[in-house]
Amino acid sequence: MGTDGPGLIRQYGTATPEPAPCHIQLGALSFAWQSGALRWLRIGDIEIVRGIAAVLRDPQWGTHTPIVDDERIEVAHRHASLAQDFHLSTDGPDAAGESLLRGQLRIEATEHRVTVDLALEVLIDFTTARSGVSMLLPLAGVVGGEIQVLHTDGQRETTRLPRLISPSQPLFDIRQLQLSPTLDVTVKIDFEGDVFEMEDQRNWSDASFKIYNRPLAWPTPYVLGAGDRVVQRVVVSAVDSGRTPG
Repeated sequence: MGTDGPGLIRQYGTATPEPAPCHIQLGALSFAWQSGALRWLRIGDIEIVRGIAAVLRDPQWGTHTPIVDDERIEVAHRHASLAQDFHLSTDGPDAAGESLLRGQLRIEATEHRVTVDLALEVLIDFTTARSGVSMLLPLAGVVGGEIQVLHTDGQRETTRLPRLISPSQPLFDIRQLQLSPTLDVTVKIDFEGDVFEMEDQRNWSDASFKIYNRPLAWPTPYVLGAGDRVVQRVVVSAVDSGRTPG
């Protein structure tokens, strides 16, 4: 695929080029940091998470483009710390308007665990269709596979993710997921700070399942009031019996 304007539009739907990713390797665990988002979390050559990012929507479900204030990346032999500070402006990303909100996305990663924290501080009443952490799971090793779900009321269930495209949400009210993309790898994913659910992105020609905050059954748009804080966390713990000790 070409990297000129038409090629970018065909591939991404926009002529704006994708920022170059920074690749992080911690033993058997690897991922990329790309413009404030985690991409392609793997154990060895097994992809376990397609992406985790902070997504801020306008009232019509358009995606805001935050203004990046600072970005920090620190990588040691067995630990990585990454953070991006950002804000939204009343006049958009290309003008110096008043700040609507300030936020930070922070990642702490070891060979065994990745923790993603999002903190938003609302400065002016902010109307949104959804604002929070979104996660994408790949299809390979996941479609048709068994998955264990812990709900917010403490109840557990075991089900399977659909092989065929699901027009409705495959999972609701998610507190924790546990799945095994292969016989060697078990993944546990914990969610904090809101009610999360899953939709099948194949409905929109995307090869993933998306887990997002705030159920679609709740009213939208809604208002985050001045002074409100949104604090969410996603923790991905992976055990690879062949390469990574438990």
